[in-house]
Amino acid sequence: MKLTATYKTEQAQLQNRITELQQFLDNTKEKSLNDEHFLSLVRKYTDIKELDAEIIRQFIEKIIVYKAEKVDGHRQQHIEVIFNCIGAVELPKPKEKTA
Repeated sequence: MKLTATYKTEQAQLQNRITELQQFLDNTKEKSLNDEHFLSLVRKYTDIKELDAEIIRQFIEKIIVYKAEKVDGHRQQHIEVIFNCIGAVELPKPKEKTA
């Protein structure tokens, strides 16, 4: 009886682990497909002469414009661009030049 209970507990744990790994695998495949789709769009539009609405719809899911703020006497406004397939991309801030 003790061995049967241990066996059933182990089987339940293994079944849960299989479910977790399958979800991880599905998410990874989806991300990979999204990345490939985005790269195919980039390759398609490598030589853009004029930005039009169709190109913007292909690349951008949404644009979030935040409230403007005054920093050191200058008006600054944060804008976040959410791309199709890959989401938001955080660009590194430019390094300030020192004298």
